[in-house]
Amino acid sequence: MPEHDDLFATFTHQGMPVDPLPASEVRRRGDRLRRRRTALVALGSVAAVGVLVATPLALVAGGADSTRPLDPAGPGPATRSASTEGVEWRTSVPPAFPLVDEMPEGAERSPDYEQQVPGPCGGDGFTAAGALDTEDAIWTDGIEASEQRAVAVYADDADATAAIDEVRDQLAACEQPTPRGISIWAVEQASDLGEQSYVFVNSWYSDGEQTGDAHVHQLVRVGNAVLYDTANFGGAGDPEVVDLTVEQVREDSAYAVSSMCVFAADPCAEPPAKPRPVEPASVGAEIPTGFALDAGLVVDGDGEAIGPAPDGDGVDLSAMCSTLRDTWPADPVDRLAYALAGPETLRVRELATYASVAAAEQVLAGVRDAVGACSSVGGTRGDPVTWSELAPADAPADSVTFAMTMSDGGLGGTLFQLTRVGNAVLATSWGAEWSSATVEAGADDLTDETTPVLEAVRAAFG
Repeated sequence: MPEHDDLFATFTHQGMPVDPLPASEVRRRGDRLRRRRTALVALGSVAAVGVLVATPLALVAGGADSTRPLDPAGPGPATRSASTEGVEWRTSVPPAFPLVDEMPEGAERSPDYEQQVPGPCGGDGFTAAGALDTEDAIWTDGIEASEQRAVAVYADDADATAAIDEVRDQLAACEQPTPRGISIWAVEQASDLGEQSYVFVNSWYSDGEQTGDAHVHQLVRVGNAVLYDTANFGGAGDPEVVDLTVEQVREDSAYAVSSMCVFAADPCAEPPAKPRPVEPASVGAEIPTGFALDAGLVVDGDGEAIGPAPDGDGVDLSAMCSTLRDTWPADPVDRLAYALAGPETLRVRELATYASVAAAEQVLAGVRDAVGACSSVGGTRGDPVTWSELAPADAPADSVTFAMTMSDGGLGGTLFQLTRVGNAVLATSWGAEWSSATVEAGADDLTDETTPVLEAVRAAFG
């Protein structure tokens, strides 16, 4: 397995960013975390069918019967109970244990656990000390996103319980963030997984203020084994982002948690079969003949209209930080494009439909990620432009609005808005003499101008 010494370097005391994030960036990073898996899981988005969802996330146990639920239990003292005396505990991780299930593509599995991030408030955290056997899996996108999942097998249930209690004790000893320099503050989260579980979030502070960067840690014990998950995220100053991230880790680890039944005192013979994702109902993807993609736009004496036509030029995002065609419009089942050109303006609309709602969600999520990444670096290297995400007052549900303007303050730019309705995505752009000072109001106008055609999209695909 490759060395990961630098993998999480930005999350140590020495390398944490110290500039607090603005509220818009906090929310953007939280949204990006929610959608990151969408672009990586071919089955669909988290909100649709690509993730095993179990409520509650109960474990299964009991010999060959892998359907009997094992009720979640709260933490207990690290002592051997009478019910587990004489149990022949499993001493190693089964080769078939689904450690990397629902981790992003490219997660690397290793036979030895290697701790990557600090524990509560910078404490030792989960070290797997004393474990008889461990398995480790690490994923990183090489930029800012990273995840780790590991399973550790102990001599008995008391030793496994003690491993979690040790982390719990570290959080209890936390001190408030220091008013100067970098510090970490941990907050416990509610959890009822397995026979014992403990979840907390480590948030980084600079001079007593949150930076927005954080890690969620989830530990689940079943029998004599502990499953450990951790993932970094931004936007920790927003409670909704924190809750979303904790739930994301819970959902992504659901099948691995269920498979911990192999370590129970009364174990299942092997990990249970993973439930098949529920396929979405088939949806119509053909754009109706005569669809009014030009609704709400008026061709005046100086304007020229092209389309609507299935082979027309659509909304072009290729200049947005090297966004590729497989991001937008990806691979639609059907499409329609319309353009209205004036002396100093160009309005373009493109309607793309997909085989399922999940596929449309995945396309819009990919665009959101591209917008977030491009906005965070300020634009395309070498070009005098800036990309920025906008928030119109009446933005449609499940939409993203953004703008390209001249970074030198000059006039000339383009507004963009993409909205998903069912299995369709409507993209619209408006090129004009925009500047950083006028795009906010322009985004409101673009939203209003798009309303008539969006109503037609809802009627056909909503």
